[in-house]
Amino acid sequence: MTNKKGNPRKEAALIQLSKEFTGNSAKEQCLRLFKALQQFKINSYEASRFLAIYHPPARAHELRKKGHEISTVWETVEDESGILHRVGCYILRGANHE
Repeated sequence: MTNKKGNPRKEAALIQLSKEFTGNSAKEQCLRLFKALQQFKINSYEASRFLAIYHPPARAHELRKKGHEISTVWETVEDESGILHRVGCYILRGANHE
């Protein structure tokens, strides 16, 4: 299970990416997700919360269609209210993740 406190460095980096790559179109959301995946594995909760990606599975699917090798594994995360959620975690093959 992932700790609800998360990784402050990762969260700060994701927030910075969201500020650098703005916009709500699917194309812009894909770009934010791809840039984040180059640095970290990202679960759908983080993608929604820090990257303003409204449907992370769809964006991961679109990146796969463009030829990016992205694996999905399941993990359980705890939100700020203490509620557990089973979410997809996306991992870009060949990226240097923390």
